[in-house]
Amino acid sequence: MLTPDVQTQCFPSWIDRFPRLRVLVIGDAILDSYLQGATTRLCREGPVPIVDVVEAEHVPGGAANAAANVASLGGNTHFLTVIGDDAPGGQLCAELERVGVQLEGVVRSRDRQTLVKQRLLADNQLLVRFDQGSTAAISPTEEDRLIEQLNRQYPLCDAVVISDYAYGVLTPRVILHLQRLQGRYARLLVADSKRLRTYAALGVTAVKPNYDEAIALLNLPRLSGTQRVEQMTRHGQGVLAATGAKMVAITLDRDGALIFLQDGAGTVADPARTFADPAPSAYATGAGDTYVATLALALAAGADPHGAASLAATATGIIVTQPGTTRCDPLTLRRSLAEGNKRIADPAELTSVVAQQRALGRRIVFTNGCFDILHSGHVTCLEQAKALGDVLIVGVNTDESIRQLKGPSRPVNGLVDRLTVLAALGCVDYVVPFADLAPRELIRLIGPDVYAKGGDYTRHSLPETPLIEELGGEVVILPYLGDRSTTNLIQQIRTTPREA
Repeated sequence: MLTPDVQTQCFPSWIDRFPRLRVLVIGDAILDSYLQGATTRLCREGPVPIVDVVEAEHVPGGAANAAANVASLGGNTHFLTVIGDDAPGGQLCAELERVGVQLEGVVRSRDRQTLVKQRLLADNQLLVRFDQGSTAAISPTEEDRLIEQLNRQYPLCDAVVISDYAYGVLTPRVILHLQRLQGRYARLLVADSKRLRTYAALGVTAVKPNYDEAIALLNLPRLSGTQRVEQMTRHGQGVLAATGAKMVAITLDRDGALIFLQDGAGTVADPARTFADPAPSAYATGAGDTYVATLALALAAGADPHGAASLAATATGIIVTQPGTTRCDPLTLRRSLAEGNKRIADPAELTSVVAQQRALGRRIVFTNGCFDILHSGHVTCLEQAKALGDVLIVGVNTDESIRQLKGPSRPVNGLVDRLTVLAALGCVDYVVPFADLAPRELIRLIGPDVYAKGGDYTRHSLPETPLIEELGGEVVILPYLGDRSTTNLIQQIRTTPREA
C-alpha cells in the first residue's frame, strides 16, 4: 500500500494515462430527463401544484452515465447496450456522442423502448419521477447482436465495466459469454450490479456494492448511522467470498467507502476507509457510476487499489456537489486533488472552474490588481468584494505587466509570492495571473456577475465598464480608502532613516 504522500504524487500520472486506455462499458442504458420550473399556484382539478416548465435537460443515466464518465475523464470509451429505436434512444445517443462515447456497440431495437426516468422539479425541489420503457430481458435476436459486438470489442479493450441495473441487458446468456471472453482474454473487470453474486464465476477484479446491495448480498439487517460502518467493517469481507472479486469497495454515501482486499494467499486485511462530505440525496444521482468509471480507469492506469479507491472517492465527491446526473472531468479532478491550492494555471482551468461554479448557481465576483505589498486596504477591498457574491476570483498582474504599468523598480514582490499571499486570504477563492495591461481576456472568460474595483476609480473612468455590461455583469466601485497605498508604503520605507 502506497503512503498518502506517494499516492498524491502519483495521482497526476495516473490521470495522464486515462486517454491511452480503451474501456468497454456494458449494461443498462437510461435517459435521465429533468424538467425544471417554478410553481406559484395550485391546480383547480386537484390539490397539486402547477409547474411552469422553463428548462428541460436530458442526460445519460445508468450504464450510459458510467460510459459518459469514462469518456469525460479522458478514456477511449466503447459502449455496449440495447435501447429502443425511438426518440429517447436518439436523444441518448446524441448526448453520448457529444461527450465522446463510441456507439458502434449500441444495438437499436424496434421491439424495445428506451428506458426514460423523467423528473419534475419546481424551484429545484423534486416533485415526482416518471419511469417508462422496456425493463424485460432482451430477446434472443438482440442477444445475438450484442454478443457479436462483445466478440469484436472485448479483445481490444484494456478494461471492462459491467453496469448492471437489472433492466434486462445482462441476461444469463450474455453473462455466460462474458465469462468465456474473460477466460480467454482476462481483462481488468469492474462490476457494479444489484446482483453481484451472478458475476462470481467471471474472475472479477473489483466490485462496488452500495450499503443496501452489500447487506442484501450478505443477508444482514439494515442499520443506520455509525452502526452501518461498524457492521460493514465486521462483515464486509464476506462480499469478497460471495463475488469472487479481489477488491471490494462498499460505498456508504455520507460515510465514505470501505475497501477490502484479498491477497494471492486469500488473506484479507482490515479494511481501509475513504471519507466523504455530506451531500443532499438529490445530488447523489449517478454517484456510483462516477465511482465505478474512475475506479476502473485508475486501476487500468496502474494505480494500486487504495490509490484507485481514493481517486474514485475524490471524483465522486466532486459530482455530488452538483444537482442532477453529472460527470467528472480531469481538470476538475486535478483541482480537487490539489485541495487548498487556489491558483488557476491556465485559461482551460479557469473555464472549468467558472463552469463548475455556474452549475452550482453561484454568483461570481471578479477583481484585479498588482497586490505588490499587500496592506490592510487591499484586504478590506477584497473582503468587500467577496461580500458581493459567492465566489471571488482575483486577477493578478504578472511581473512584466507591473513593470510596464509602474516602472522598472516594481514589483517589490514577485508573482509567485503575491499569488501565495493572496491565496492565503479566506475571502479569496481563486487567484489567476494575467500578462496584459488590462484583464479584458480574463473578463471574457469569466463573465463575472460583479466586477469590483477600489474607490480610486469611477464607473465611468473604468475602461472595463463597457465590456462588463456587454457581458451582462455589474460594475461596483468599493469605498475609497485614501490612507492606504503600496506606493506610499514604498516611499515611506525609502525615506525612513536606517538605524545605526
